[in-house]
Amino acid sequence: MPNLAPVVTRASGSLAVARKRSIQLYRDWQKNVPMIITEYHIPIPQSVIRAKIREEFEKNKHASDLSTIDVLLLKGRLELEETVNVWKQYSHLMHYFDKEDIPQKPGTFLERFYEGSA
Repeated sequence: MPNLAPVVTRASGSLAVARKRSIQLYRDWQKNVPMIITEYHIPIPQSVIRAKIREEFEKNKHASDLSTIDVLLLKGRLELEETVNVWKQYSHLMHYFDKEDIPQKPGTFLERFYEGSA
């Protein structure tokens, strides 16, 4: 079972330090995508998951207050730690994706048979 070591909570000294920390967090998320797909058996392509991670980071790109950025980094790191250590359920991860991102299951017997799940 994978294990992500906890990181000490700290305040960023400047916006440059906060930027470096956010880039590192983004890289850690992207690096762990294949493991997340494997551990949670997610039927979504890596490209869609990577795009969703980028979208979540871009939601907060206009934050300029240092303490707000530190809180966002803390929450992002906690989410990553919970996800990588498999402390979440499948439904918690699928909450982030729209219905269009999730591939539809085959309906008829023959469709399921052709998929290999009959």
